[in-house]
Amino acid sequence: MKFNFRKISAIGASVLIAGLTLGTAMAANYPEPFVSGSTANAAIVYGTGSGVSDLDLVAANSIQGDLGDDLPATGSTSFTGGETFDLIKSSDSFNFGDTLASVYGSLDDDEMEVFLQDGTYNDGNIDEDYDQKITLGTQALTLFTDIDYNDKEPTLGFEYATGNLVLSYKLEYDTDIVMTDMNDTKMPLMGREYYVLTANTGEINLLDTAETSTLTYGDSVTVGGHVVEIAFIDDDEVMFSVDGVNTEKLKDNGYEELADESYIVLTSNLYDAKEAGISKAEFALGAGKIDLVTASEVEINDEDVDGLEVTIDSTANKLTSITLTWDAYDKEFLTESSAFTMPGFETIKLAFGGLDFPSDPEVISIDGAATLTLSMGNFDIDLMWRNATDYQTFGAEDYELVVNTSTITNSTWTSPNLNLTNESLSGGLDLGLRDRIIVTRIDNDLGDTEQFYWEVDKIENKSNVIDVRLDDLVGTADVQFTNIEEETKGDIILNLVAINSTGADARMYVNFTVATGGGNVTYDKIVSESGLIFDLPATAAEDSFINVTEANRDGDLNTGDQFSLTVGNNSDNDLYIKSNNLTYEVETLSDDAYLGYVDSELATKVEHDKGPDAYDIVITYWGEEVEATVTVASSDAEVVSEGVAAVMVVKDTEVGSVDSKNLIVVGGSCINSAAAALVGDAYCGDAWTTATGVGSGQFLIKSYASSSLTSEIALLVAGYEKEDTTNAATYLQTKLVDTNKSYISTSSTTVTEM
Repeated sequence: MKFNFRKISAIGASVLIAGLTLGTAMAANYPEPFVSGSTANAAIVYGTGSGVSDLDLVAANSIQGDLGDDLPATGSTSFTGGETFDLIKSSDSFNFGDTLASVYGSLDDDEMEVFLQDGTYNDGNIDEDYDQKITLGTQALTLFTDIDYNDKEPTLGFEYATGNLVLSYKLEYDTDIVMTDMNDTKMPLMGREYYVLTANTGEINLLDTAETSTLTYGDSVTVGGHVVEIAFIDDDEVMFSVDGVNTEKLKDNGYEELADESYIVLTSNLYDAKEAGISKAEFALGAGKIDLVTASEVEINDEDVDGLEVTIDSTANKLTSITLTWDAYDKEFLTESSAFTMPGFETIKLAFGGLDFPSDPEVISIDGAATLTLSMGNFDIDLMWRNATDYQTFGAEDYELVVNTSTITNSTWTSPNLNLTNESLSGGLDLGLRDRIIVTRIDNDLGDTEQFYWEVDKIENKSNVIDVRLDDLVGTADVQFTNIEEETKGDIILNLVAINSTGADARMYVNFTVATGGGNVTYDKIVSESGLIFDLPATAAEDSFINVTEANRDGDLNTGDQFSLTVGNNSDNDLYIKSNNLTYEVETLSDDAYLGYVDSELATKVEHDKGPDAYDIVITYWGEEVEATVTVASSDAEVVSEGVAAVMVVKDTEVGSVDSKNLIVVGGSCINSAAAALVGDAYCGDAWTTATGVGSGQFLIKSYASSSLTSEIALLVAGYEKEDTTNAATYLQTKLVDTNKSYISTSSTTVTEM
């Protein structure tokens, strides 16, 4: 399957084109040529070699985001390969405001039958079955702004504070395992195998041996930027040569730490004693040593993996389960442009694919000033009016909107007065000339709901000759009475009860009922074209509330979530309206401009100005359920970008898939094979300094106009150490770089031209 999510991003810098001079090339500043106008042709390449730091991937993602900031948000990214699972059920979609665990609190092999399948730890003296489970955190899908994300642009996604739970992974054995039996075995964990150095109560020490290679005696192989050969082999031991340096003689499952803090492990000695035979050795060159100590952060190569804590459930040297708890280490953001990967192990991925908004919503506005006007897809209506001295009233100047029923008595009205003793004089409307009424009968189905917006055009009674007219302001359902009688429009029955006087002071009393099986008639509810219902207050007063009710996910009217709008008046004595209780509402970059979404399955969008002179509010009503896509993926699910706004991030082992794009290669040649192709070899340490001139504490930004990697340019962004690479990426994103020059530096703020 494919999981799609839009790409957004943030930053700026430049491209260095090697071999060109100011006299032969036009200067072009970053983001060109990676991004030109609204088009991107770029990929970021990070290293996967032994000993690579997570900081390189962080830097690559940061540059990706920076490039995407200059692009329209029309690109998309997909997961391809591996195993993915969307957090959605046929009976329960993921909606705005839902927490990560609201649809699925946990996942096991019922949801991810490959990645989380039940398995067996079967090596050495151990043969024990286990179950796996992912438990999701409770962070909610919200609208947020943050100075540390996209310059405070309102963003839909998951905002994590330090310590917020992302998810936890648990591996639990059917029967307790004697931990000392685990030594020198391969332990399965999250779809991979790890070599167990030692295991005791509360502590397990591992080597990453997930990727193995088989080497024939007399041959060499390059793995993770290291050239490996067999220097000696017999039926008991193997000595490897790694980058020209011999290891100790290793027995099966023996290991040795290399200069870059990675490890080489002999996983199988395939010695052949025959003269004509071919001896081989299977080895793993792992990212390093992994220490799991209960109630502590995971350590890789003696460095803490921030935000990933381990709990080892063991007693008296017997292991019951292992739990990895992944918390946000700092402020972190899961959005359409930034997926999450479990730190350290990088075995579980989490991505947000955005909200699937319908393409043709109803846009509703309420415009303020002397008159507050509601404009919907079906008609416009004047809600309230206020002059310079009076409090507001319903309707507009000279056109009162009658929303409340009344009761009259014989003494209230004078002659001419018809049938007052025989008719119902309560529960109806007391109307005068130019009064307006909104008469509504709400059904569950929008198509069966009836609504009329009438204005009283005429009230006459001359010698008991009745002439009463109601004009339909939005359709053709005009009403005329020629007697004290009933008229029917649709399923609504209008009963003219009485008339009092004639001319400008004329009034009439009308009752409204519903034909058999009809329901109730209201005068204070307004139904928009798509079914959003505005419920007017009993009185038109400052700070009064207009309650707004969505349909539910099945389309039943007046049964969904509700929010309210507050009426006020500004310093000019004009009316305005603002949202009152949106759970997720943020201020945009424009002063006093706010954006919010209703915390509901329909996620109605509300935009308005809350400033002192505010007038208007705009409501985008989708009229149907808005579903979100949130996906959990296994480690072998790869991200593929598509579309005009796509800036891809790929591993160095995948660089062949982007050989027609402009490349930014992050990290040095020791850990990034793409960088090795640029500088000439997999140089490490002093050899890197000799080849590039970049020593301890320094970084390089250099462009290659031609290379074996791509038909376009390749920009190398690399430091001597991982922190230096981070400084290089920061400089690229925050400073102006002349594309015709190369730079070397020891900080993220200043450089020296090479």
